[in-house]
Amino acid sequence: MSGATGPSTESQRRGTAVVTGSGRGIGRAIARRLAREGMPVAVLDLDLAAASETADLITSEGHAARPVRADMCSPEQIEAAFDDVVQHLGPIGLFVNNAGVLRTGSVLEMSLEDWRTVMTVNSEAAFLGMQAAARRMVAHENGGNIVVIASNTARQPRMNHAAYCASKASTDMLAKVFALELAAQGIRVNSVCPGSVETDLQRAQWAALGTGPEKQIKGDPETFRSGIPLGRLAQPEDIADAVAILASDAARFITGQSLYVDGGATMF
Repeated sequence: MSGATGPSTESQRRGTAVVTGSGRGIGRAIARRLAREGMPVAVLDLDLAAASETADLITSEGHAARPVRADMCSPEQIEAAFDDVVQHLGPIGLFVNNAGVLRTGSVLEMSLEDWRTVMTVNSEAAFLGMQAAARRMVAHENGGNIVVIASNTARQPRMNHAAYCASKASTDMLAKVFALELAAQGIRVNSVCPGSVETDLQRAQWAALGTGPEKQIKGDPETFRSGIPLGRLAQPEDIADAVAILASDAARFITGQSLYVDGGATMF
């Protein structure tokens, strides 16, 4: 398969990093960052071509990666994907739940279909992926690490984002429950909560709304949205660095926490 190389002895000791939704955007940045930390990386994505592009970038930099297609809403596909990862890259030491979707609409107009899509992908699929990864970590008896990419909307409501806010709040709390239940097995679980990140998804939303980043940076009183005190949008690499910190030994006594990476947007 394109983009696959074998892990080194040192990276086998640390375990394999599995990153969902890593074919592009934040997930791609996370996968590349973890690879630079010496971990073999399984690039999981619904789009195998995009996953292969990410894996090829990683291997071109001299690191181990393998693209794997998986629909994280399907328990059967998750099991098959994780079995593939363990077979080719070794035991899972880190699982990063990054895959997600966004559907907007007011609470009066949002369709049940959109609500269910967002809750299924952002919350239910997160549970399935975290559960499958945790079961393998427990069986391997070497501890582990789970990082959930939530959102600052888990804490701060956004107009026209009812499903997204609810799904991310659900997933953020889910991570805390996993942290509590898995602590005795030496598995740490934390959330990273980004604010607005400059990605293709964000740019597509601006195009649909006929706007740009200015209101997000400066704030928009008409939609009760605070600005970003640091004066810029996050870049995917900002989120990737936060994940790398939580996944490292430097965070060895941190679990059940939510790290907000939003330039200060939710400090008030």
